[in-house]
Amino acid sequence: MKFEFLLRNILGLFLLIPFTGFGQQEVYFTDSTSFFNFIQEQNSISGLEFGLAVDGELAGRTELDSLFTLADTSLVSMTFSEFNDALVLKNQLENEAVSSEIVFYILGERQAYDVAYAYTLDLLTNDQLFPVGSSGPGTDLISLANRSPYIPSFATGLEYFSDIKVFAITVIIGLFLVIASSMILFMLIFKARRNIREKVNAQYEEEIVGPLSELLFEKSLEEIEQLSDEEVHGYFAAAKLKKQAFKEVLMDQILGLNKKMKGDFKLKLKALYKSLGLDQISIQHIKSKKWDKVVKGMVEVNEMDLDEALSEIKAHANSSNFYVRSQAVATLLNLSQKSDLSFLSEQNFPLSRWQQMNYLRIIKYLQSKRELNLESLFYSNNKSIRLFGYKLVRMIGRVDLLERLEQRFLEVGEEEKIEIIRTYEVLGAPLASELINPCLLAEDPLLSENASRAVGTIGNAESIEVLLGILSGKPSFKHKMILLKSLKELDPAKYCEFIEQSKSADVAQIDRHLTDPLLQDV
Repeated sequence: MKFEFLLRNILGLFLLIPFTGFGQQEVYFTDSTSFFNFIQEQNSISGLEFGLAVDGELAGRTELDSLFTLADTSLVSMTFSEFNDALVLKNQLENEAVSSEIVFYILGERQAYDVAYAYTLDLLTNDQLFPVGSSGPGTDLISLANRSPYIPSFATGLEYFSDIKVFAITVIIGLFLVIASSMILFMLIFKARRNIREKVNAQYEEEIVGPLSELLFEKSLEEIEQLSDEEVHGYFAAAKLKKQAFKEVLMDQILGLNKKMKGDFKLKLKALYKSLGLDQISIQHIKSKKWDKVVKGMVEVNEMDLDEALSEIKAHANSSNFYVRSQAVATLLNLSQKSDLSFLSEQNFPLSRWQQMNYLRIIKYLQSKRELNLESLFYSNNKSIRLFGYKLVRMIGRVDLLERLEQRFLEVGEEEKIEIIRTYEVLGAPLASELINPCLLAEDPLLSENASRAVGTIGNAESIEVLLGILSGKPSFKHKMILLKSLKELDPAKYCEFIEQSKSADVAQIDRHLTDPLLQDV
């Protein structure tokens, strides 16, 4: 049994040997000799060029030296696309006793023998080069294609997404198309709705103008205040008044007229605003979570003098939103009957210049109607509010508060002292010179300069001595000019005496400036 098993294995091995050659790759060359023979048979190979390299000098040794150029340490000939041309040149050199060797160029770059060997073998392996005498791929491929039916690479289509990179790119392109389509669709819908809304609003405006004019010109203030629902519906249809869009247009029309009208017409518009129940819509706007609607509601309350909404507005006086906070304070200033300005002094956020200008305009207008308690602003925890309070005293001319400012002057920091000094200078408070004189020697240059400027208006004899003392030192040019201008206003004789005794070029230049009639106020 063992002998029979061994015999079968040996027989199988011999039967396998003749067929193993069919599965092996065909060998074209194995060494340099067979490689050169193969190239000589092929003569020309795509991408491969040939040349000769000669060591040493050729001058005077051959008539072919013009075909060579120096490269590194050897002479290299011109390149040949056909190997046999290179062999012809090599034979000519050998006839003249000049030794040379074949060099290879792949795509114009000189390469070593091993690289040319691997390049040629790669062309043969990938069926990009066919040995001379072979039939090539043409006939076999065509006949093979005729015998084999076409089968697509992706039979079901799912294999296409097996590559993660292709799948990712497909997903990205798909998302882009979806987002772009959604944006275009949104823009079209938005534009269409806006156009519809504009047409509807224009139609509502035409329907409102007639009844509104009739009410204003034919009804008295008392009659408008006593309008019943039936009378209102006689001018504006009940179905229309139930539509929010109609009410919004009606509110805008009344607010627009209120800004243009005066006298009884303004009172009629405000009464009609309440009779139509539009005041409740304004209050609802103030309670909205959207800041733009809140601001819109406060503007409506301010225009129509809706005092009943002040409690709602006061809740927004310290809002973190700049626009809400600004409009809330402006509305409270206009409508509030209280004069303590507590809603302003309790603010936690600093006042911007725009806010100060806006509030100043309102307070100047209210000052003639009722006296405001500006003193409460002096004691605010907010520094910008305190500074604004000092400015208001100066802008409005509240001389009665100078005594309060004197008390605050001893308690506040340098920045607030500067603002109070400017107020003293503008209002002209000679008694404040005792407070200002020590500030002339302050280390803060801005405080010292403002004090120096103020004593020119409200200074005393002590101020003159302090000014002369500072001038004897080395103040800056800007500070020196302020000091000399104040000294000239306080005591012209002392000023002239100082100018005559001084030998400083800066002092002479400042004097020419101050005494020039054209530059006195510059």
